[in-house]
Amino acid sequence: MRGLVTNTILALLLAAPAVSLSATDQQVLTLQEAYHLALQNNEDIRIAQEDLVQGRLLKKQAYSILLPELTASAGYSRLHFAGDLEVENESYGVSLSQSIYSGGRAFIALKGAKMTIAAAEYGLAFARQSILMELLMRSYAVLAAGDLLQLEDERIERVSEQLRSARAKFEVGEAAKTDVLSAKVALATARKDRVDAEKNLVLAQRRLGDLIGLKDRIKVSPPRDVDVPSADLEDLIGIAMEERQDLLQGSELVGVSAQQAKESATRGRPEVDLSASVTEYSDVSPFAPENQVTLTVKWPFYQGGLVKYQTQEAYSRVRQAEQAYEKQAKEISYAVEEAFREIQTLMAQNELVETSLENARENFRLERIRFELGDATNLDVLVAQGGLSSAENQAVIHRYDTRIAKADLLFSIGRLSPDVLDIVVIEERPER
Repeated sequence: MRGLVTNTILALLLAAPAVSLSATDQQVLTLQEAYHLALQNNEDIRIAQEDLVQGRLLKKQAYSILLPELTASAGYSRLHFAGDLEVENESYGVSLSQSIYSGGRAFIALKGAKMTIAAAEYGLAFARQSILMELLMRSYAVLAAGDLLQLEDERIERVSEQLRSARAKFEVGEAAKTDVLSAKVALATARKDRVDAEKNLVLAQRRLGDLIGLKDRIKVSPPRDVDVPSADLEDLIGIAMEERQDLLQGSELVGVSAQQAKESATRGRPEVDLSASVTEYSDVSPFAPENQVTLTVKWPFYQGGLVKYQTQEAYSRVRQAEQAYEKQAKEISYAVEEAFREIQTLMAQNELVETSLENARENFRLERIRFELGDATNLDVLVAQGGLSSAENQAVIHRYDTRIAKADLLFSIGRLSPDVLDIVVIEERPER
């Protein structure tokens, strides 16, 4: 996560198309407004919602297997016999059939459907968390770019003041012409850097707008700083193992695979069906019964090894799902540790960043005074100005890197939710 703001801006410069700097005034949204817009316009959310819809339909299908099947029928026949005998007959009937025993497949399918629903719910929750994390990163990128642009404006003002001072001294013979020229170069450089900073801001706003489905220049009001648990790394990994929604989804998918394997194994078991029918004929025949009750037992005890191979394949998929789950757990533990170490690193830099900024400000102030007194050259002031600009930029980047790192740690352990950012959730349930 190190240097997230800087990396985001660099990615924007490389990936986004060139845009005009004469864009319309930016639109400011609350974090809640931006979050709900992002949910409405994100493909991953729609995909996860469809997974949930499919799981609920699977559950209904499993229940429908347990219910009797009622079938209506109608028929017409016309028979020709030797001697030009012709017989016409019409029939109408209703039949009712009920599965008495199907090797347990219906109950296995029902349990698998419930696990599928649980997996889909976890998947949808994780997709929402991912959107929230992405929204925070892009919002912070916009805010950081705006702060860096403001610093460039302040830098231009300082260099312009230094140029005015150098010119005044040159006119009275207290400074060389090179002092004026170096100040002009520094001002031109500052103006060029401001153009770059404005471009970075526009691109960051466009990237944020893409996430929430708006084409205008977007700015989100600053999210509040989140708090991270005061726990050691081992405890944080334990929290992630229990609360990460994508890991919980992986666990449920292992269960779904196991149920599918059990269902495959039942295909070689006997089945018992009970059926009854009532039929009315227009021309009653002794060979066509009007009422019928049938108890059928089917036992596919040999199918050329098909059931055996299907079952072996299904259990192979179970092992594959278990391996995927274990891999996912390892990757999550690494992500937690990376986020934890990043926060430690950033916290350790707090004093250095603050001291460096304070020192740069004081050094620039003293060099300005020394220049006015004739004890320093214009170049000394410009060097101090460059050091101040660098320290200010570093302070901005450090501030937003720290905020993103805190959010990332919460995300890595599964606790980044709208609640911690004071977002009121408007629940949008997919159709059942």
